[in-house]
Amino acid sequence: MPRHRFVEWLKEAILQLPQDMKAVLRVVEDPDLPDEARIAAAGALLHVLSGANAIPGVRGVLGYVDDVLLLRIVLQRIAEANGETMDKHRDGAPELLERLQEDLALAREFLGDGMKVLERAADGLPKLTYQGHGAKQCVFDTDSGNWLYDSVYEAEVDRFEFDEDEVAREVKRVADILPTLQARAAALGS
Repeated sequence: MPRHRFVEWLKEAILQLPQDMKAVLRVVEDPDLPDEARIAAAGALLHVLSGANAIPGVRGVLGYVDDVLLLRIVLQRIAEANGETMDKHRDGAPELLERLQEDLALAREFLGDGMKVLERAADGLPKLTYQGHGAKQCVFDTDSGNWLYDSVYEAEVDRFEFDEDEVAREVKRVADILPTLQARAAALGS
């Protein structure tokens, strides 16, 4: 049963990725949030834009699994530390922000120890650099901030035109990522 629920949720989460990125961009631009929260959010966006995968060997539609989960891990961390400030963002992205705990609980139920790999990857997001722009720069430097804004909106048009049928078909194979995640999680534990 967890697999079926995770597959259904994942399909919607991948299709929603462009809108989720815009919601995270608003977090990056929110001066009421602490700098470290904004930098982590910028790093999450850089991760998605870079096309890097925290889950080795994953390609195609399944390559977005880490993206949707990393965005949520970062947002949950920010919300836990800055609940009141994040409340104003919930109205703009309720499908993303109102269900963070439930979505991540579902992912933990399906992925098990594999979530440790993604949580470790989330720890490194504030140090991420892509195309000469670091997460910290994207928060403090106007040119880098503008580049991030433009890149998120360009990616929506250029990279995230998803075919709903293809996404539905491909996410059914999500169990294929479990051996790699479990092996990586075991290596982290040793």
